[in-house]
Amino acid sequence: MTWLDEARAIIKRYDAETPGTTSLTDRKRHLRQLCPAHFRSTSWGRKVWPKACKEHLKRFEPVAKSDAAIPVGHLSPLERMMRRAGA
Repeated sequence: MTWLDEARAIIKRYDAETPGTTSLTDRKRHLRQLCPAHFRSTSWGRKVWPKACKEHLKRFEPVAKSDAAIPVGHLSPLERMMRRAGA
């Protein structure tokens, strides 16, 4: 089992115990507190734990609107000029 596999397994167990209504901020805080000591005490562990957390939290982040979805009437004059120029 690799470090990343171990981190994913720990986070998966945490996710199974956590209610679906938990906010993103609370999830981040809980994951920081959940980090095992051997992940905090090694350089590799400090690289792998945040990577596994980021993979997990990606599912709970709000979906951002793309710039293309903004109606032309809501753009500033500079933004309209940039859109016409193709930039």
